[in-house]
Amino acid sequence: MSRHESDDADVVAASNRLANLSVCEGDRFKSPLQAISPDSPRIKATAPPHPTAADKSSFRGSLKSSGSELEYDKDTEDKVRFNKLVKKAKHLAQEGKVQEALELNRQALQIHHHEKLAKRIAKMEEYLKNYGGDDDDEEGEGGMVQLGKGTGFYLHKDLSAKLYNHQKQGVIWLWGLHKKNKGGILGDDMGLGKTIQIIGFLSGLFDMEKLKNVMIVLPVSVMINWEKEFNKWAPGIAIHSFHGTSKRERERTLDRVQRRGGVLLTTYGMVLTSWEQLTNRDGRDFVWDYVILDEGHKIKNPSKTTKAIHGVAAKHRIILTGTPIQNNLRELWTLFDYVHQGTLLGTLRTFKQEFDNPIIRARERDATAGEKRLGMEMAQSLKKIMDPYFLRRTKASVKEDEKKAGKDGNAPFKSIKMPVMTFKNDFVVWLFLSDTQLNIYRDFLELDSVKELLMSSKSPLVALNVLKKICDHPRLLSLRACHQLGMDGHEMGEDELDLPSSMESAVTKIEAIEDSVLVGEAGKMCVLVTLVDRLREEGHRTLIFSQSRKMLDIMQKVLRNRGHKVMRLDGTVKGVVERDELVQKFQRNASYSVFLLTTQVGGVGLTLTAADRVIIYDPSWNPATDAQAVDRAFRIGQTKNVVIYRLITCGTVEEKIYCRQVFKDSITRQTTGNAKDPYR
Repeated sequence: MSRHESDDADVVAASNRLANLSVCEGDRFKSPLQAISPDSPRIKATAPPHPTAADKSSFRGSLKSSGSELEYDKDTEDKVRFNKLVKKAKHLAQEGKVQEALELNRQALQIHHHEKLAKRIAKMEEYLKNYGGDDDDEEGEGGMVQLGKGTGFYLHKDLSAKLYNHQKQGVIWLWGLHKKNKGGILGDDMGLGKTIQIIGFLSGLFDMEKLKNVMIVLPVSVMINWEKEFNKWAPGIAIHSFHGTSKRERERTLDRVQRRGGVLLTTYGMVLTSWEQLTNRDGRDFVWDYVILDEGHKIKNPSKTTKAIHGVAAKHRIILTGTPIQNNLRELWTLFDYVHQGTLLGTLRTFKQEFDNPIIRARERDATAGEKRLGMEMAQSLKKIMDPYFLRRTKASVKEDEKKAGKDGNAPFKSIKMPVMTFKNDFVVWLFLSDTQLNIYRDFLELDSVKELLMSSKSPLVALNVLKKICDHPRLLSLRACHQLGMDGHEMGEDELDLPSSMESAVTKIEAIEDSVLVGEAGKMCVLVTLVDRLREEGHRTLIFSQSRKMLDIMQKVLRNRGHKVMRLDGTVKGVVERDELVQKFQRNASYSVFLLTTQVGGVGLTLTAADRVIIYDPSWNPATDAQAVDRAFRIGQTKNVVIYRLITCGTVEEKIYCRQVFKDSITRQTTGNAKDPYR
């Protein structure tokens, strides 16, 4: 490679954004803004005269590249005109006037065909195709602002001014789907503001009188949060809740929204029991303008709830989920089958044959080179089909885009500055079983009933759950099992062994057991108490997630006795208001050093940025479940770096669970991420 070719490659890398070309004046390198005055009368709207062949030859001979800057012979008149046009284009791009910048770059390209400039023009054209044009804050009537020149989407200027750049892009993407009369999946990372993007989008549609009624289906745990966000960001929209025990009140609320318009918030449970009522008005079929599913992965499996959701008629369907794939690609098909009503990916049988089977087969250890190549090709084909209707940004990608926009000064929208995203460090803490756990684990594997599972088609789930309990803490086993194992504090008479109460978890009888015994019986507990004590000394606040409420009982007893002030949230907290009070109390009261949560309840819809340390006590087969738990702390609003500790016992079923997490996560990244090969 020649020196000029090497330098050209550097220039291409430096000009990946919309405006990045520099020029040289004399012997001193300067940016276009420094080199030529933007008011220069030599820059005109019409294309410059086409250069002569002699001029072109002279121009090419004088073209040089150094780093990311271009140098031309000073005596060449074409150089002056070329650089003025490019400089002016960069200046316009920095102001967000992409269309005008594009026209000037095209004029410059007529003077001299420069490969780097041609690529820049292509990127500008792609941007205008995706986002509709410049964001010059063109103000319309009533304080409305157009997002992107020529898009036709207007938003109130006060709301527009509060949206971050990636959120405005999300709103415009939703508007594009609306104009195409298509549905889509907003799959942004948890904590990037999917709720805000939907509220901004709906606010614009209501203001433009493009819709009348919307139904948002969500987990009951986040209903209060949605109400608060609507009241904060779009107080003019009528919000009603189809939830609660009063049937008459629900009927009045539904009738009000159907007649007068507005947004109806309801839960998946209410849709299951009332879907026919939601699709009926005065004895006639009722079609919603929009049905939006928050945490839409809840319909990933065939169930009565999924069937009920499909039964609600709508003109447009949108799914919000930070985890579009949790276990397999069939779940992704289910989501697209809902938003596109089967028109995008075909039937499940077709999808499995064309995409699912080849992609999964390519990831297996004994896959041939041809199978791996086919799997890669089908993953890219699937991604290409989904791309127009699937938008996913990760925190890392948003952070990188913000960094580039700040450096280049050519962000696609005029937006408030994104808060500095902190860092997340993820540690897998490999542990050993205690002697007690190890003996119980080995003895269980030697049982005849367990050995028979290997020789039959019976489901091993029960045995796997027992192994998981042993890894977490042996006291999670039944009272009868603990008695038979000779564990202290659980002695039982022969007549008690046959009672139903003997099958209860031994955790229900731990009040009299010393903390040192409870800690010493489990390798994880030994590490946990030491780690939490150290984190408190260093001024950190910690979220601890477990899949078992009984495990939280053990932690709560031990940690409180060690002087920790503990908050707890699990499935026993039914009231939405009560849940919100617990969260807000932890957020405001720094004296609480630990928040204990079950993964199923505490991993969805909560913002707990007051904590900056997260401990995953027991891994889930589903990697998305653990990811949701982590993102309770690692999200917009977090001002500290977050550290995650995943406790996994070596040589046990938990090691297998972790391997499955890695495999499932690789499938997710390959089909919905930016990398063709997620392992590279």
